[in-house]
Amino acid sequence: MESFFLPARVGSRFCVHHPPAKGVTLNQAVVFVPAFAEEMNKSRHVVAQTARRFAALGIGVLLIDLLGCGDSTGSLEDATWDAWRDDIDLASGWLHDYGYRRLLVWGMRLGGLLAAECAADPGGAYERCILWQPVVSGDTFLSQFLRLAVANVMLSGSTAGVSVAQLRSRLAGGETIEVAGYPLTPALAASLGLAALTRPLCPVEWFEVVAEHGRAPSPAALRVAEGWRANGTEVTMKAVGGESFWGAANAAELVQCPTLVDATASAAESWV
Repeated sequence: MESFFLPARVGSRFCVHHPPAKGVTLNQAVVFVPAFAEEMNKSRHVVAQTARRFAALGIGVLLIDLLGCGDSTGSLEDATWDAWRDDIDLASGWLHDYGYRRLLVWGMRLGGLLAAECAADPGGAYERCILWQPVVSGDTFLSQFLRLAVANVMLSGSTAGVSVAQLRSRLAGGETIEVAGYPLTPALAASLGLAALTRPLCPVEWFEVVAEHGRAPSPAALRVAEGWRANGTEVTMKAVGGESFWGAANAAELVQCPTLVDATASAAESWV
């Protein structure tokens, strides 16, 4: 494993590269697109475990912190949806330059929206798209994120209540608002509100974490997958039992999800 800062058009992006074992011919590599805000922090350990499993199978992995996120330069106030798309292209270019010949893209939660959008590009840079609990609707995700701000106001004991609708109105009026310590700009909020899960032009491996083994994925996820299949996209969807580690209530405690790691690594065995 090696970590480094990848120079970008503005600033640099923090990356972690998990190469395959020494002596293995460079062939396939995965670009990982992380979740957003605190979900990214709570999921890093599970992502790292899976990246090591990929590398053991001979598949390289590049984990990248997007502009204004994690250890990359810039503030979230600098981030835009298009800039994040550029970051994914930057990561893919680095893997090509390193010597990998075949690329896959792997996205989690909001990163799943970005990953699927990149995999829908007519250029066909990616031969497979891996999705972990992808956000289906950016607008719904935005409302859920804004509810964190509403909850914080309630917990503060303030008598001046606030609602999601009021926060949306402030964003629409050009105001940047803070949500759980993260500045959300009107431009980024607008992009999130318009984002929807785009049909990739390559095979899709979709993993959903459910509360109980044997439970089906959410109806929204099933509807999207069926629509993609109807339009000719190969979609393999698998539900695994486990906890929602990316949204664990106790921020001080990391939640494991070995079923997701095992299921993803098992699927990857057929890609090599």
